[in-house]
Amino acid sequence: MKIRQLHRQVAIALWLPLGLTMWTGLAYRLGRSWLGLSKDFGKFMMTIHTGAFLGESFSLLYVLCLGLGVVVLTVSGFRLINPRRLKQYHRLAQPSSSLRLIHQYGAIVVLLPLLVSAITGVAYHLSQQWLHLPKQQLAVLLQIHEGAYLGVAFKPLYILALSGVLLLMFLTGWKMRGKRFG
Repeated sequence: MKIRQLHRQVAIALWLPLGLTMWTGLAYRLGRSWLGLSKDFGKFMMTIHTGAFLGESFSLLYVLCLGLGVVVLTVSGFRLINPRRLKQYHRLAQPSSSLRLIHQYGAIVVLLPLLVSAITGVAYHLSQQWLHLPKQQLAVLLQIHEGAYLGVAFKPLYILALSGVLLLMFLTGWKMRGKRFG
């Protein structure tokens, strides 16, 4: 299967669950950090964010599939970035080339943070559920997942920026679906 087809099919398959995970993670972080919303609100958002509403077994499968899907999307997306084409798109004034350009630059920006966030989030959830490790031992994974190493003030900004670029990726990817680009 061609990389572009794989990327497109995985993106379509993950559109809803990844979008749901992104929005609930964003709502949790901004709601708790900036709006001072309750722990009950946070718990509800995490129930959706981790797929816990599906039950323990399906939650693990949900998180694992979503994490693997994000890894496939980031790796295949990275493979689709063509520096020569980026220069070519800069010269073109067509809307279709602008979408591709925005999508590819967004991919460059989001690649490493998204990959790190996905891997540490999956590792945290699976280690807690399968290995039954206490949260204290897994704290470093959660801190990396949510950008806590940036400090209290910048953690919500990190989540907001990551979510914003992901939203941009969703929108430009959706607009490009089904179209043939060189």
